[in-house]
Amino acid sequence: MLACSAVLFVPLALPLFMGRVFIFNDLNWFHLPMRYLYQQALRHGDSILWTPAIFSGVYVMGEGQVGLLHPLHLLWYAVLPLQTAFALELVFNYVAAFAGMLWFLRRLRFSVSAALFGAMLFAFSGFNLLHHHHLNMIAVVAHLPWLLAAADVVMADDRRQARVAGFAAMALIMGSTFLLGFPQAVWWNLIALAAFAAWRAHGEQHWRRLGPCAAAIGIGVLLGSIQIVPSADAAAHSVRSSLTRDFALMYSLHPFNLVQFWAPYALEGGVYGRLEFPWVHELGIYSGAILPVALIWVWLRRGALPARQSLIVAATAFAAFTLILALGRHGGVDWLLTYLPVLGSLRAPARYIMLTQFALAILAAIALDDLRDVVAGRSDPPARSLAPLWIPAGLGLVTFVFNLHVLPLGARVFASAAVAAPGLLFMLAVTALVFFAGRRAPWAMAPLIVLTAADLAWWGVRYVYQDKPRTIAALLQDASPPPPGGGPAYAAAPPEALAEGPFCCDLLVMKGYRLTSGYVGLFPATRHPLESDEALRLAGTEWRIDAKGVRVPWPGGVPRARLADASGASSTGTARVDTDRPGHIAVDVDAPGPRILALTERFHNGWTASADGRPLPTVAVEGDFLGAAIDAGVHHVEFRFLPRSFVVGMVGSCAGVVLLAGALFFLRRADGPDEAASGPKRQAPL
Repeated sequence: MLACSAVLFVPLALPLFMGRVFIFNDLNWFHLPMRYLYQQALRHGDSILWTPAIFSGVYVMGEGQVGLLHPLHLLWYAVLPLQTAFALELVFNYVAAFAGMLWFLRRLRFSVSAALFGAMLFAFSGFNLLHHHHLNMIAVVAHLPWLLAAADVVMADDRRQARVAGFAAMALIMGSTFLLGFPQAVWWNLIALAAFAAWRAHGEQHWRRLGPCAAAIGIGVLLGSIQIVPSADAAAHSVRSSLTRDFALMYSLHPFNLVQFWAPYALEGGVYGRLEFPWVHELGIYSGAILPVALIWVWLRRGALPARQSLIVAATAFAAFTLILALGRHGGVDWLLTYLPVLGSLRAPARYIMLTQFALAILAAIALDDLRDVVAGRSDPPARSLAPLWIPAGLGLVTFVFNLHVLPLGARVFASAAVAAPGLLFMLAVTALVFFAGRRAPWAMAPLIVLTAADLAWWGVRYVYQDKPRTIAALLQDASPPPPGGGPAYAAAPPEALAEGPFCCDLLVMKGYRLTSGYVGLFPATRHPLESDEALRLAGTEWRIDAKGVRVPWPGGVPRARLADASGASSTGTARVDTDRPGHIAVDVDAPGPRILALTERFHNGWTASADGRPLPTVAVEGDFLGAAIDAGVHHVEFRFLPRSFVVGMVGSCAGVVLLAGALFFLRRADGPDEAASGPKRQAPL
């Protein structure tokens, strides 16, 4: 089991040891260049809250997805080379997911083998591998089993000191998830936590312990407020706040995709997307043939598993509920996904499939434990027919008929037989191995585990490697460098023009450009459309970058700093930039009269200005760009970025630290005698 998991780790870890990075989709377009800017700011002592390199300025702390203040990110990107830190961040997500699931299942008294099996199914699930390029999403998902395991300690452990440690772990894990900057995945974790805590409280009859769990989560929210408040600020000033309810229903899972459960490669292109671009990573729901087969097995065997019956029912119900959520507009829950506060701004209901796969992985671990007991003679083999095990395989055979293209239906929906065949073979083989193991064939267990690992690799690892890892130098080698001169080169690289090219979106910041266009999760709301000529002019654009990475002159951009009249039109006087760093700009000005000092930096109310040490009012030039009202004369004007939302968030996080320390002190003294010491320890029921 451990060997199979190690083999699955190898292709993910290879770039770390080869000096390369994965480059698919958002890794190349967003995550790598943003982490480059982050590392540069750390090493040069600049502000990490703001970058001038995207959209002529972005509140990157509020954008959130780099996880700027997460302790591990601060360590990795301050100390390690960029390639190493970036590759390590990706592979660490899977290490953390595996280890957390292993601990969680051991907490539920699964055997080591079953816990390892469940950990493999979760860490290398279809969701986690297909979304490998959404770094911070998978990082938050990796916290899920850790959070549930810590909650289990609080809910079920009879040792006082263990419960105190579990309380602290819940708060710290929750704070860590918020610091990674993907609120949608935090929401998924909270759904799972609520369901698990309710199930555990019912089984243990420890309803009062839900209070400490809730308190730990509340403290965790405070700990993460240094990221939460800036993210709320950035979201409120982004286009996200004005989107229609249809945005929340983007990438609802069309029911036709349920075919993937028994025929993962049957659909043309892998998935079916009627209303959106059919990205496999958004609409792919397969996570191994073992999941549907194990689901049937545990329900056939539930009478023989009295200690697991409650968990079987709870996990199955949770899987069904989250699958309905994944259907989105097709599942009749669009009212829930679009009208509740916060949820209305989260898109892609199909991503709830992560929780479905998590629950099914638990059921698969139950099935493996039971199969091992049957094979070893510790449990009687099933008395009833095992024919229902073949239902998924039978459905796969029926679906395969459409892949033969002998019927007039689905010619453009179903893939060829050659493409679909591996999925059918995996389904038939896994079903046969479970069937024979259930008939006490000891030889079936090892092939079942190996085949499951191969199944996960064929589905997920192949997707990870659809774009081969490259060195950063090779990734950038064909792009034109900025012209000589030493100053920033302002260029526009619009995503729609470069979507099919190698230099899409933000990548060119790593070549030394400051982009007046860009790509972020929270696009800033602006008066002038971001890609309009007027926006590019006011941003000081000097160059356009074509799809091959070649720069061509773009005349008309205004100077970095200029004096303007009240309307924003350029006026007489001089303005010379003295300091131009992220979050800190200084300009020497000689104004013949009252003027507006206008910059090509994007406006945010977190900017403050001063002239010769005296505060100045900041203004939004043309509604979008930073400026300050100055009097006549010679002045040294400084702009600094420190938004109120960051300060409020920092205060909240400090309060969280104080509350956590106080809560731990109180719990150590007030929780009563150690129950384990005062009587025999009661085994927690499953």
